[in-house]
Amino acid sequence: MTRDAWYCAGWSAELAGGPIGRKLLGRHLVLFRDANGSAHALGARCPHRGADLSQGSVVDGCIQCPFHGWRFDGSGCCVRAPSQPENLKISNLARVPSFPLQERQGTLWIWSGAAEPQSKEPPDGSVESPGRPIRRVFFDAQLVDAPFLSVLENFFDKAHLPFIHTRTFGADQDPLVARQRITLDPNGRSLRAEDDDSAWHVEPKQPKGFVGWVGRLLFGLQRPVAQHMRFDVDAGGQIYIEYPNGTFDLFNAHLTPADADHTWLFVESVRTRAPHTFGDWIQRRAINRIFEEGKRETSLLLGPDDDAPRQVSVESDRLGLAARHLYERWVRGAGAETRDLDVAANL
Repeated sequence: MTRDAWYCAGWSAELAGGPIGRKLLGRHLVLFRDANGSAHALGARCPHRGADLSQGSVVDGCIQCPFHGWRFDGSGCCVRAPSQPENLKISNLARVPSFPLQERQGTLWIWSGAAEPQSKEPPDGSVESPGRPIRRVFFDAQLVDAPFLSVLENFFDKAHLPFIHTRTFGADQDPLVARQRITLDPNGRSLRAEDDDSAWHVEPKQPKGFVGWVGRLLFGLQRPVAQHMRFDVDAGGQIYIEYPNGTFDLFNAHLTPADADHTWLFVESVRTRAPHTFGDWIQRRAINRIFEEGKRETSLLLGPDDDAPRQVSVESDRLGLAARHLYERWVRGAGAETRDLDVAANL
């Protein structure tokens, strides 16, 4: 885990109701908007007696501690201690860490490293679709009871879908998983994967029964003509599905470590298929059910013991292993090379 990167901290809309608390990259943080509407990220531990600032409130554009009312501005400086006269100087030690926080397309991006941001701008998130309206849906943040790399691998794991997601889209899926053709981008920080039909072909399937009928009739759900997956060490995981009429579904999954054993999952949908409010409602219901099914995954895994054998992988794990290896190479500061990616993908 490295802090010297832009990570997703949540959604812009989450700050509409006041400050929120979130543990990110091993730190307890408070996110809030000041009087001008600018978003800020501060360390949540009050330097006075250690109270959680995220349980406080925003007063005059500052975050106010719920314990003794100390107020901190967006830079982390204490500007008011109500127990003493206003003209009495406040110690320079009365401050909390402040971290760069930027908003892009409804997403909050935080830089919590010690160094200055290597890239002044976080991932943009813009999507172009000339002539077609675009709908964005931000799903509730999910705190997953698993380490970052495990969640990363699982995002690219198609083999578990027919066995875990049986109440949503997994029930009608073929357990056979097509071999992936993985291409490393020239920047060495991202990869793209598509089904490689030269090995064995797996025909994409649509949901059957009432769900499939409603999907086709009301939401333009058709058999895909193109689809691919991406992983970027900055932007996270991505699933793109294109349909015969030129519409598409794009799912962005931003992963941020909470600590060594927990990971925040922020999923966003960007689509031109069924670009209406009813489509948003149906999609929220479907994705929330998928999240509920996903909670079973961590409960199935046994914890470490003294004689636990080395994990065995198969071909369907190749993409997840490649994404893991790319991220680990990036964390170590080495340039990812194609041959290294191939070695990691060999099973």
